[in-house]
Amino acid sequence: MKRFFTILGGSVLALIVILALVLFTSITDPSLASRPHPAATYEAAAAGIQAVAATEAGMDLQPEGHSIAMLTGAPAAKAVVIFHGYTVLPEQFRLVGDAYRAQGYNVWIPRLPRHGMADRMTDEFSKITASELRDFVDASIDIGAGLGEELTVIGISGGGSLSVWAGFERPEVDHTVLLTPLLHPLGYEEWQDRPLVRALRLSPVDIWNWWSDEEKEKNVKGYDYPRFSLKGIAGLLSMFHWADAQGKPPAHSTFTLVRNDGDPRIDGAFNERFLTRLVPANQLDVVVIPASAGLGHDLVSWQHHSENYAGLTESYAYLSQALGIPIPDPKAG
Repeated sequence: MKRFFTILGGSVLALIVILALVLFTSITDPSLASRPHPAATYEAAAAGIQAVAATEAGMDLQPEGHSIAMLTGAPAAKAVVIFHGYTVLPEQFRLVGDAYRAQGYNVWIPRLPRHGMADRMTDEFSKITASELRDFVDASIDIGAGLGEELTVIGISGGGSLSVWAGFERPEVDHTVLLTPLLHPLGYEEWQDRPLVRALRLSPVDIWNWWSDEEKEKNVKGYDYPRFSLKGIAGLLSMFHWADAQGKPPAHSTFTLVRNDGDPRIDGAFNERFLTRLVPANQLDVVVIPASAGLGHDLVSWQHHSENYAGLTESYAYLSQALGIPIPDPKAG
């Protein structure tokens, strides 16, 4: 009997060691190094966009769920690739894209993987993987590289996680704008982030949550999705964790962070600490939205059901400041 408990104790200890290795080291983390194939010409980039449109034409997507291209018809001095938020759609950035196009930019707003589905209760978000996101961002930057001489990348929330990766991994990116990026959600200790992401990534089951009780009870209408998958969030955070582990971005890259201190979901102080740790001060600009502004997480969505619709004029004034371009007041029209 004593030998049995000795063996059992050894097995438990071995299991603890294995769990510790899996959850607290990078032993099971996927390699998310970039695999670049930048478009060498405007025509190659336009062909890439046409291929995306052809694929989406055969999918059951919402009308607002398709990728958006706003092109000048020729290579521009500047181009912008925009990554929309998790469980939202490219339509979120249409007004921002219009403003950039008015300045002579070529604009590409690709649909995030497994987004845009006509079924607002889709389970597709649960299938998102970090490797899939890496390939998507690579392909998006490949297209952007052929659209202009200088390339700006913008992302909000989950799209901000992807933008951090692009700004650190892809030398084609000259400027990265991060709008309340999903790097560390509020409600967790920083040391918990990576173990939780690894556990979710390896788990055979997923956890779903509703964005709000109102969405759950009243089936609020709109083009975005009322619930989210934690596996999907784990994929997005994996992209950020990879970038963080690689160290500093290319020497020529500049960054703008929009820190919204009223954001109920994102730790803006963490975001600023991360960037100031790795990005030289002369390459970083931080725009702070004070909590007194009363603006929630989604600073961009402009439809009547959006969380910041009441403060949309002020929200877009901050966006205009951060992006450095004039953006018309969405409510003025």
